[in-house]
This record gives sequence, structure tokens and C-alpha cells, in this order.
Amino acid sequence: MGSPETKQTKIWLAYSGLLLAVFFWAVNTVIAKAVVLEIRPMALSFYRWLIAFMIILPFAVSHLKKDGALIRQHLGFLFVLALPSVAGYNSILYFGAQYTTAVNISLVVAAMPVMTLLFSWIINKEKPLFLQSMGIFISIIGMLLIITKGSRQLLLNLSFNPGDLLIVFAIASWAFYSVLLKKRQIHISPISFLTVLIAFGTLCILPLYVWEFVVYKGFELNRVNISIFLYLGIFPSILSYIFWNYGVRTIGASVASVFMYLLPVFTAGIANVFLQESLFFHHFSGGLLILLGLLLSSRRRT
Repeated sequence: MGSPETKQTKIWLAYSGLLLAVFFWAVNTVIAKAVVLEIRPMALSFYRWLIAFMIILPFAVSHLKKDGALIRQHLGFLFVLALPSVAGYNSILYFGAQYTTAVNISLVVAAMPVMTLLFSWIINKEKPLFLQSMGIFISIIGMLLIITKGSRQLLLNLSFNPGDLLIVFAIASWAFYSVLLKKRQIHISPISFLTVLIAFGTLCILPLYVWEFVVYKGFELNRVNISIFLYLGIFPSILSYIFWNYGVRTIGASVASVFMYLLPVFTAGIANVFLQESLFFHHFSGGLLILLGLLLSSRRRT
């Protein structure tokens, strides 16, 4: 058994890694909004994952050879998993960023665990507890409060910001992926799994990027844009994944999930400084309802 000092060091490393993972994702959200007028969504998504694939592949080759038989056995399912995760989630999020604020994106994304619980109920027939059901309901109210800006008139007229609705669709895409992953687990190494999903996801994005390029043309490949793509390919795509999984293995999924509550906090701070985005009452009240819903939905039987 490890010494108490070693265990304590691992715990602090896990906490630090989780903080960095969420921070990198927050910056990803702000970047999506900041570059929306210069770099189209599919270009942002395609080059992000292409760079991530090029970086991770040399480290994954030996693992891919070892897991080759299992990968071939589950090739179809791995392709299905890549659609709502690598190909779907961020591409839809980048489209949504054209029409809404980075703060709105982060607040709605914070409700992802509740959306996953709802999908588990629908697909896997995992009936939630009473408190979990209340959590789902309260979080949905919080999301509605944010996307309607607290206006009853907008709700009654079903006049929603298309960007906010796209973000809801994006988190539904990721929740669907999470439920599928739990329904049928594939016992290959994490790096093999991530590499295959990135490869399939990037291939799925490619035809959409080509169409986007033909219709809207490209973007200027300057030093700033290259830096943005390198950041997206390394930090939120690879390092966040590594740090998050280390945190989950070290302190458990339930404790790690609490760190996602910091996503709106980090995003709001960064967006306020770099994008001059303001916070309003519906942001605070909707965010608090989502937080309450998350706390209730994370309860388990003892």
C-alpha cells in the first residue's frame, strides 16, 4: 500500500488536473465565440480534431496494434460512438456559438449530467430516484430560464435564440454518446479508444468541412489562427481528456463531476475579460437552478 503522503499527492494532482481540464474546456467555449466571424464552425471542428489525431497517433500506435482484434470486432459500434461525440458535440456547439454568448453556452453545457441521466432513463430504462427526477425537472427549468432570458412572452411564443437551442442539442448529442458507451463497453486501452474515435469523427466532419469551404471559402492562415488550432488540438481535445480520466480514477466520478460546476464560472470570467460579455439576472437564476438540479440528480441510494 502507498504511504499517506503518496495518496495525498495523487489526490492533489487529481484536483489540479480536474481544474485544468475544466479551464481548458472553458477557454474552448470562449474561443468558439471569439473566432466565429473569421473561422467557420466545421473548419474549427475539423482542424481541431485533425491536429489532435496527428499529435496522439505516434503515442497510440503500439496500443492500437495490441487492441487491433477488439477494435476490428467493434469497428461499427466505435463509428457510431464517434458520431455524437467527436463529430457531433463540438461541431454543433461551434454552430451555436454563432448565435449565442459564451456564458449561455457554458451554463447550458453545465446541465449535461442531468441530460445524461434523462437519456439513461429513456434508453437504458434506469429509472431515476425521486430526487433525481426533481433534479432533471429543476435543471430543465434553469435551461429554459437562460434560453428565454427570463421572458414568459418568449416562452409562450416559442421564440428561442437558435444558438441556445443548438447548445441544448449539442449536450443531448453528448448525453446520447455517454449512454451508448455505458450500454456496451469496449475493453481496449483509453488511448486506443480516443484515437479511433478521433479518426472516425474527423472523417465524418471532412465532407461537411469541404461543403462549407466550397460555399463560404476558407480563412486566413495567420499566426493567431494557427495558435488557436494548436490550442484546441492539444488542450481541450487531449490534455483535458487525460486529466479528467486521471481525476475520475483517483477520486471517483461523483466527486470529479462537481468540478464541471466551475465551467460557467471560468467561462464567465474569461468571456467578461476578453469578449466584454455581461452577466444578467437570468444567468444567475438559471445557473443556480441548474446547479440545484445537478446536486439533486447526483444523489444515490445509500
